[in-house]
Amino acid sequence: MRISIKYKLLTVMLFLSVVPLAVLGMISLQDSNTLSREIAGEAQNIGEISIDESTEALTALGAELMKVKAGDVAKQVEIYIKENPEMTLSDLQNDPEFRSIIVQDVGETGFTTGMDADTLVIRFHRNSGDEGVDLHNKQDTNPEYYKLLQSGWGYIDTSGYYTWSDENGEIRDKYGYFVVAQAPTADNVFLRVGATVYTDEFSEPSQRTEAKIQEKLTETEEKISKKTSEMSTQNTVLIITILTILVVTAISFFFAASITKPLHRLRDVADRVSMGDMEDTEIDIANEDEIGDLAESFQRMIVSMKYYMSKSKAVTNSED
Repeated sequence: MRISIKYKLLTVMLFLSVVPLAVLGMISLQDSNTLSREIAGEAQNIGEISIDESTEALTALGAELMKVKAGDVAKQVEIYIKENPEMTLSDLQNDPEFRSIIVQDVGETGFTTGMDADTLVIRFHRNSGDEGVDLHNKQDTNPEYYKLLQSGWGYIDTSGYYTWSDENGEIRDKYGYFVVAQAPTADNVFLRVGATVYTDEFSEPSQRTEAKIQEKLTETEEKISKKTSEMSTQNTVLIITILTILVVTAISFFFAASITKPLHRLRDVADRVSMGDMEDTEIDIANEDEIGDLAESFQRMIVSMKYYMSKSKAVTNSED
């Protein structure tokens, strides 16, 4: 039986909430104040486990989005070069329109770049000062990154995690996906498009949810402290259990729905496009995260497909 991501997340979070609290309630015959502190600690652990599960799922989704972004930009680069076969690498570097295609923002911290697929020299970068840098120099200073680039030898797609020193000198984890555009410039240069981003951006939605869970747990703990002097241990456990289930259920449902709803829309549009139905393919997703990036990539892909379908039809009609 097929189960959606939303209900999987909801089930996991509810299971992690109900089981520990149910067991704790059955064996709790201790002092009410001590019990309340233990329950608060268990609730905290539940929140941490839920966040870990969510972070893992979002990291996997983020990596998939980077793959889509790199592939989308590489395809746009390929189309532009094929439409302008007389342009050399130097011409493209001086072409603002082409630069806006190959260098695009990815989320809050990421962007795409273009390098010579054979020499590993950066040719297009958000920071112009990095253009002309030979990435072979990373062999000693950043062997993880260099090994990742070398694994794409032969114009194959490559991806992976590596560490990087940001503008402030802080060492942070990054993820990159690299795709070679299958069209050479007039001077026979193949460009490798790379989409990179700091991985902590993947887990940002989980971190926001963690803050909400912590806030609710703090409120619940304060309520417990006020009520334990008036209630028996059994009643305290029952109320804590109900409150925790309600809080986790509401947050879990909201969190899961925020991920799955736009994905369902993208799936429906992709199904229509795959069957050649280009009607009602407008994607109205305003998420300011990786899902929003994926929606924008889908929209650009659909625009490109409509353009080339009309162009193909025009060529066919002219040949007839």
